[in-house]
Amino acid sequence: MGFAYLVARKLFDHNDDKKSTDDGCPADPTSVPANQMKPVVGLLMFHDFATILAGACNLAALLIISVAIVRHATNFANPIQQRQVIRILMLEGVGEYLVESLDFGCSIAISSFLLLLCDYVLSNSGGFDELFGQGASKRTWYMVLQYFPVSIVVWLATANSLAVGTYCGASNKPRFAHIWLQVIKIVSTTFAVLACFRFYKIKQDRLAPHKVILKLLAFKGIIGLNALQMFIIGILVGNGTIKPAEHMTYHDIKTALPSLILMCEMPLFALLLVFAFPVGVYKAEGCNPAAGPLSAMAQAFNITDLMSCFVRGPMRLLREQQWGIQRAQSFPLSAQGRYDAPPHKFSAPPYV
Repeated sequence: MGFAYLVARKLFDHNDDKKSTDDGCPADPTSVPANQMKPVVGLLMFHDFATILAGACNLAALLIISVAIVRHATNFANPIQQRQVIRILMLEGVGEYLVESLDFGCSIAISSFLLLLCDYVLSNSGGFDELFGQGASKRTWYMVLQYFPVSIVVWLATANSLAVGTYCGASNKPRFAHIWLQVIKIVSTTFAVLACFRFYKIKQDRLAPHKVILKLLAFKGIIGLNALQMFIIGILVGNGTIKPAEHMTYHDIKTALPSLILMCEMPLFALLLVFAFPVGVYKAEGCNPAAGPLSAMAQAFNITDLMSCFVRGPMRLLREQQWGIQRAQSFPLSAQGRYDAPPHKFSAPPYV
């Protein structure tokens, strides 16, 4: 949900004044009584139809992503890079009380994405000196890392305010937690994404062959698109264009409809993720995987390398990253998606 959505609802939704007291959360618009609701497809009510369709789309997306993860795990030729790829692919959405945990997942994914970009630079001669030749690269890391603690705080604060009744997603009044948490989340997310774009702009000559923009849009695009859809639905609901009727209740419109649209888009974005992070680039004739599938998944789930940045700083992490590349004899990837170096048996790098 973006800042534009908050502004639009303030402009178009007048329920705050009409259906609430000065201290209470606005009441939901009146829906048609349950015994007067009509099915939308056959004998299925909208809620049942949306559940079935969303479940089918989610299952398709999960299958596509699972296949991609398994392929990377069973062809784990470049652990330094591929564990970041697996982390990005594992990003999934959840329900209302845990929805803010999606931001925590995004913080892991975008940190892994920046680490992957750094690895592309480190794979070249003099890569480490090039990364930290200027203080700007270090500032870029901290702009991304702030997303970690902020996402956790917002997640816990949202769950707590929902439990005690002070969240009130239907109002933007400053007495409720909703408006403040949304502003904090938007600012934090914007800083992290802009930092990645800034890093790409600085190192564009090194990163252009790796289709970085496509990779970023593949896993952040679905979040942005969902925010845009929430913005549009918020306007339509706020000005009365979409109203509770005999086919859809207010909660169907507010919650189920955006979720259904998002779930229908997930298989398409899953395919885009597979295309943006292909496993073929890590396949080279004569090269054996550096680790088995279980070890690959264990490395992906072990995020102590990212968390260590808060204790030792990003420079120490990238030094260990560079050492791991050298030990594993990780070679630069060409734009055509093959290793430039001759076949070689890789050895597994240490956990960092």
